[in-house]
Amino acid sequence: MSIAIQEIKRVFRYNGMTLPDVPGLDPREVRDLYSAQYPELISAEVDAGEVRDGTQEFTLRKAVGTKGAGQHEGPRSAAVRRRAVAEAQGLGGTDPALARLLENRRANACARALSDFVHNNLHAERQERAESRVPLPSGVLAPLP
Repeated sequence: MSIAIQEIKRVFRYNGMTLPDVPGLDPREVRDLYSAQYPELISAEVDAGEVRDGTQEFTLRKAVGTKGAGQHEGPRSAAVRRRAVAEAQGLGGTDPALARLLENRRANACARALSDFVHNNLHAERQERAESRVPLPSGVLAPLP
């Protein structure tokens, strides 16, 4: 009985395309070579398939993930998530302490006065800036290169 040596043909697949094999390079080097044409392959994973009928298929998969997202949810983000869910279900509302303050006439008057003060000062400042502008005729301006 003799042993027959059969050459295994490699096939690289990416995004529904078949990429030609580059002899002499390992699969990661082939991925790096094709990353010049397809930049998303820089961080792609190389999955080697089984050898069938003398052909081995390598699949290049983009590494997809969420940067910075972890499994642990902190207390602040958990509270925000709970409040968002409650608001979406129509169960949300204002904080009881805030609701009491909003019902307080004195606090309402102070808030209204502060709002009017800010609005009037911003409006006056805008008018002063508009009045200080001096339009120049186009003959006075330097020509563009």
